[in-house]
Amino acid sequence: MALTYSTFESFAEVEHHYNNTTPLRGSTNAGKDIRPIGDRTRKYERIVKVSPNCYALSDGYHFGDAHFYYGGPNYTPTLAAMEKYAPIVWRKKRDGTEEVTLRNGYGQGAHNGRYAFLYRHTPKDMWFRIRNGKQFIQVGAAEYYLAKVRTAPRPVYDAIMNSPSTQYWLKRTKYWVMVHDDNSAVTFRKNEKGEWAHVEGTGQDIPQVKAPTVKKEVKAKYKDAIKSFFEWGMTMSPLLPLEDREYRVEHSHGIYQHFKLEGYTAAYGGSQVHAEALRKVVANENHPMRLSLWVMFATDGYGWNPAYAVKDVQTKDDLRRVRARFNSFINKKLGFMTK
Repeated sequence: MALTYSTFESFAEVEHHYNNTTPLRGSTNAGKDIRPIGDRTRKYERIVKVSPNCYALSDGYHFGDAHFYYGGPNYTPTLAAMEKYAPIVWRKKRDGTEEVTLRNGYGQGAHNGRYAFLYRHTPKDMWFRIRNGKQFIQVGAAEYYLAKVRTAPRPVYDAIMNSPSTQYWLKRTKYWVMVHDDNSAVTFRKNEKGEWAHVEGTGQDIPQVKAPTVKKEVKAKYKDAIKSFFEWGMTMSPLLPLEDREYRVEHSHGIYQHFKLEGYTAAYGGSQVHAEALRKVVANENHPMRLSLWVMFATDGYGWNPAYAVKDVQTKDDLRRVRARFNSFINKKLGFMTK
């Protein structure tokens, strides 16, 4: 199967391509008017006539594609849904101006098929970009954020919200999905110079994620206990066989088994001890898991052939580096960081 690249420059070119593409024949395609954009073995990548003034480039398997929709409760996609969910939609307005709308995939995960489709079929003088895990449409030197789609058709939305299932992924979906338009799509219009210009009000701003900060008031309650724990651990470290793998594993598994977290297995680890429990370890000088927590810190991030910094402090700079790592470890494990 050959990957097709298109560089449509105008609505007329899209319309011409549709009119000059013979629909697929055969019993499985009868009455469906499937016109592939390129390679006919990749028939899900097709051009769809929504109306005389609107064509969609579809990558299949989305909420708008009736022939390649992945299935859903009491829902059959329509041409209106094709216009709403297709990755690329070309329109010709009554005044003759042309618009193109581009859309990301639905859902929080990666949509590699959609990304590849957009990369190969964005109009001429547009480029699909991925930067720092986010998707953009580049026009000239400007980049426009292409947010992932959160909007689902009403029947799909209702099925998600009414599902009795309690799996983690479903909980996240219920929190994330919406039925109204999320304005994730980005639209461009050709100006009098024949150049693409962003249509104001379409698309979302790139989300600004706040950097985590320390919960100073909470941490302050444990200030003396943290200081005491660090000094005790540094005194103990030269006496500990941290280079012994079995010793490290014993303490690593021991701390999880002590708290008997649901779902924890010694063979795979994976569970995290609750921050409140570890705060008690630091605050209680007689806690049975005190040594195990220190070993967890002392060996954290050093791999299987470590040169453990806690056992080789010779200068003030060495101590400063260990203390900085300890501070980060405590902030994370004891839940002193905002999310």
